[in-house]
Amino acid sequence: MAANRGTEAYDLSLFEPRPAKVVNLKTNKKFQKKQQQRRAIQSFLNTLATICVAAFAVAVVGMMIASRIKMTELDGQINDLEKQITALQSEKIRLTDELSSKTSIKSVEEYAYNVLGMQKIESSQVKYIESENCDKAVVADKAKGSFFKAAGSAISNFFTQLAYLFE
Repeated sequence: MAANRGTEAYDLSLFEPRPAKVVNLKTNKKFQKKQQQRRAIQSFLNTLATICVAAFAVAVVGMMIASRIKMTELDGQINDLEKQITALQSEKIRLTDELSSKTSIKSVEEYAYNVLGMQKIESSQVKYIESENCDKAVVADKAKGSFFKAAGSAISNFFTQLAYLFE
């Protein structure tokens, strides 16, 4: 064997890259079951997320439609109220003009003269009253009576005034 040492050729094919060997492994049933469960859970979660997003989108669209409807109704109410305000303002102007025409000095004088039969005051009807005390005015009786008549009149006036208070 020692004599063949130098004459042997080297096998260089051992240093060349070799293709990988494909080995079929047996499928692990537990691993497959876990993968199926994960896929089922993921599918359920995807479906649930899709339903939630769709429900949210429908709710947002529904709220937008409802708000537009409410805005349209409120705009109609505002327009109706503005028309009422305009009508009431014109009615106020008309009534103010009517009131001013009925309360003018000329119309009051005509009403007093024609309807009530009043006449203009004459200078002989004017009487001036002078008072030392500005708080009250007392009509003096022209006929001087006895003390008892004055007392009776005062009592009668007292009860008359009292009766007016309780009416």
